[in-house]
Amino acid sequence: MAMKTAKFVPPAGTCDCHVHVYGPPSKFPFVESHRERSPDGPAVALEAMHQSIGVERCVIVHPPGHGTDLAVTVDAMEKGDREYRAVALVEPMITDGQLEYLNGLGFRGIRYSPTLDGGALDRPAVLEMARRIQPMGWHLLLHFKNNAIVDYTDLLEALPVPFILDHFGSVDPATGGTDQDSFRVVAEHISKGNGWVKTSAIEKISRQSYPFDDAVEIAAAFVELAPDRVIWGTDWPHPGVGAQATGDANLLNLVPLYASDAETQRNILVDNPARLYGFNDS
Repeated sequence: MAMKTAKFVPPAGTCDCHVHVYGPPSKFPFVESHRERSPDGPAVALEAMHQSIGVERCVIVHPPGHGTDLAVTVDAMEKGDREYRAVALVEPMITDGQLEYLNGLGFRGIRYSPTLDGGALDRPAVLEMARRIQPMGWHLLLHFKNNAIVDYTDLLEALPVPFILDHFGSVDPATGGTDQDSFRVVAEHISKGNGWVKTSAIEKISRQSYPFDDAVEIAAAFVELAPDRVIWGTDWPHPGVGAQATGDANLLNLVPLYASDAETQRNILVDNPARLYGFNDS
């Protein structure tokens, strides 16, 4: 899909808080279980996309297509010429020394995706990992689907570190929008608790065509509740969407629909990510 120039001009320091880097597989092989759903997404294409829409910073979320081998993400961070942050996938037996090494590279969190990886989250293992990363100021990134967040309210309440809820926290517009338990769980944790929510992958969340009014309504409700706990991401290169992915400039153009004033836009795009991920000169 040809990229379009964004009509909305983002403020300086804007951060895309959810991108992935995939391959090339000749250098960074895919794990067999995720090969078919791992799109083409090399670092050079990521850089070109962000330059075209005026995004200066990004957070690379290491994709399951490369398993817990973080080489593709580390390579992108080391070869790029801007400030990066990243979120890792790790094995439970990773050592404290390895975690500290990743911290030095710019990693700031660990992702768990029960509805991608299969099976329920191992609550004791997640809590133990949270305890281990707490001294470094890291967070957990949690990816639920189909309103699965309601099954993990006990875990969210017990976490000793901040947590980010990927992709609207799994709130499905088709099952009640803002009038359902999944929305109430997210709302409680971003307004009173230790949670953050990411308005990423809006094209996957929405049950409508662009401009995704049903998901925009949910995003607006999050922003009204806790404008200092909302961040934004494109989900580039849109795994699971394929050739029908919405252009990233068009995704950026949606931000003013749920964050209408310049101060709130700067909160979501610049200040909140700088505070959460530790970007300098915010």
